[in-house]
Amino acid sequence: MSPVKREIIDESAHHHDQQPPPHKRSKQHDYGASGFSVAQMPLNPLDEPSPLGLRLRKTPSLLDLIQMRLSEGHASSKAVVHATKEHKTTTTTAATDKLKASNFPASLLKIGTWEYTSKHEGDLVAKCYFAKHKLVWEVLDGGLKNKIEIQWSDITALKATYPDDGPGTLDIVLTRQPLFFRETNPQPRKHTLWQATSDFTGGQASLH
Repeated sequence: MSPVKREIIDESAHHHDQQPPPHKRSKQHDYGASGFSVAQMPLNPLDEPSPLGLRLRKTPSLLDLIQMRLSEGHASSKAVVHATKEHKTTTTTAATDKLKASNFPASLLKIGTWEYTSKHEGDLVAKCYFAKHKLVWEVLDGGLKNKIEIQWSDITALKATYPDDGPGTLDIVLTRQPLFFRETNPQPRKHTLWQATSDFTGGQASLH
C-alpha cells in the first residue's frame, strides 16, 4: 500500500499573505472615511504647473534681463521720436522752398527822409521770396521799375502792425545797406531783366 502524503495548509499563514503591506494599510488608514486627504498648503501661482508644463520663477537674473530689455526699448523709442522730428523738419524746409513768391501792394515806402507814394495800384509792390530768402520792393519810376533787394539774414528787427481802422505798417531794421537794381529793356510776357544801379533813395537807404 502506497504511502499517503498529507498536505496541511496553514490558513493563518495564507490569510497573512493576502493582507496588504503594512505601509499600504497605513496609507489607506490616513485617507480616513472620505477616501482622500487634502494638504492645507498656501497656493503660489508661480509654483503651479502651467498648461504647457512650464514654470516661471522670478530669479534675480530674470529680473535683471527684463529691466535691460525695457531700457533698450525706451532708448529705441527715443531714437524713433528723434528721427521723426528730424524728418518733419526736413519736410518743412522742403515745403518752404517750394512756396511761390508772395506779392502785396503798398501805398507808401519811407526810408529816412526819402519816401515814395503810390498813385496807382501796382506802382509800389513788396515781394517776399521764400526760396531765395529775400524781401524786395519794386518802385515804378518813369515807366521803368527800380528794385530794392534785402536779404533775410540782413534783417535784425522787424515789426508789423495791423490796426482795424487803418492801413498796416511794416518797420524793418537792417545791418547793411540793401542792393539796388534798375529794370532794362522790358518785354511783354517775359521775365523782368535787372541791372545793378546806385542808391536811388538819395543815399537814405545806405544810411538807415
